[in-house]
Amino acid sequence: MATCQNCGRSISAARECSYCDGTFCPKHQLPENHGCNGVENWDVNGQWFDDDLSEG
Repeated sequence: MATCQNCGRSISAARECSYCDGTFCPKHQLPENHGCNGVENWDVNGQWFDDDLSEG
Protein backbone atom coordinates (compact mmCIF):
# COMPACT_ATOMS: atom_id res chain seq x y z
CA MET A 1 0.00 0.00 0.00
CA ALA A 2 1.34 3.43 -0.97
CA THR A 3 1.37 6.58 1.13
CA CYS A 4 0.62 10.16 0.12
CA GLN A 5 3.83 12.16 -0.10
CA ASN A 6 2.02 15.24 1.16
CA CYS A 7 0.05 14.05 4.19
CA GLY A 8 1.35 10.50 4.78
CA ARG A 9 -2.11 8.93 4.44
CA SER A 10 -2.18 5.28 3.32
CA ILE A 11 -3.82 4.90 -0.06
CA SER A 12 -4.87 1.72 -1.83
CA ALA A 13 -5.27 3.21 -5.32
CA ALA A 14 -2.21 5.42 -5.63
CA ARG A 15 -2.07 8.00 -8.41
CA GLU A 16 1.14 9.57 -9.60
CA CYS A 17 1.38 13.23 -10.53
CA SER A 18 2.07 13.75 -14.23
CA TYR A 19 4.43 16.63 -13.49
CA CYS A 20 6.59 15.45 -10.58
CA ASP A 21 5.89 11.67 -10.49
CA GLY A 22 4.99 11.88 -6.80
CA THR A 23 2.30 9.65 -5.26
CA PHE A 24 -0.66 11.38 -3.65
CA CYS A 25 -4.08 10.71 -2.11
CA PRO A 26 -7.21 12.02 -3.89
CA LYS A 27 -7.14 15.20 -1.79
CA HIS A 28 -3.59 16.06 -2.91
CA GLN A 29 -3.37 14.50 -6.39
CA LEU A 30 -3.84 17.78 -8.30
CA PRO A 31 -0.55 19.70 -8.77
CA GLU A 32 -1.93 22.83 -7.10
CA ASN A 33 -2.89 20.77 -4.02
CA HIS A 34 0.60 19.47 -3.27
CA GLY A 35 2.83 22.43 -4.20
CA CYS A 36 4.11 20.62 -7.27
CA ASN A 37 7.56 21.72 -8.41
CA GLY A 38 7.00 20.15 -11.84
CA VAL A 39 4.56 22.81 -13.00
CA GLU A 40 7.03 25.67 -12.56
CA ASN A 41 8.39 25.13 -16.07
CA TRP A 42 5.03 24.29 -17.64
CA ASP A 43 4.44 26.48 -20.67
CA VAL A 44 0.82 27.65 -20.34
CA ASN A 45 1.07 29.64 -23.57
CA GLY A 46 2.51 26.78 -25.60
CA GLN A 47 0.80 24.56 -28.10
CA TRP A 48 -1.39 21.91 -26.44
CA PHE A 49 -1.11 19.35 -29.21
CA ASP A 50 0.35 18.93 -32.66
CA ASP A 51 -2.62 18.94 -35.01
CA ASP A 52 -0.42 17.99 -37.99
CA LEU A 53 -2.91 19.74 -40.31
CA SER A 54 -0.83 22.74 -41.30
CA GLU A 55 0.70 22.56 -44.73
CA GLY A 56 3.89 24.58 -45.05
